[in-house]
Amino acid sequence: MVKYNVIPKKNPINKEVKYYAQMAPVNPVKLAELAESISAQCTVTVHDVKAVLSALQEHIAQHLRNGNSVRLGDLGSFHPTISSSGAATEEEFSAENIRGIRVRFVCSSKLRYE
Repeated sequence: MVKYNVIPKKNPINKEVKYYAQMAPVNPVKLAELAESISAQCTVTVHDVKAVLSALQEHIAQHLRNGNSVRLGDLGSFHPTISSSGAATEEEFSAENIRGIRVRFVCSSKLRYE
């Protein structure tokens, strides 16, 4: 069950207040807890699950650093995004124009509907 709070937000233009859902703070599921629950449902040990998940994290990061997207089947995909300020011409553009690089996760359609 998703937990949420209802909070008021004021429109800065007409000052009208409306109420919206906001995710309630929850405790995150950590790697050790996730590994234990996976191990309990199969024949793989907790240590093996942790090793695979740790390697997965490292490899995803490596591929993202290389500019590749990473697709994880029915889970979704990770891909790098970039933001920059504009330049008048292509020749004037340099690495100085880049403001930041981030990672975006897009869940699969199967996960979205679950």
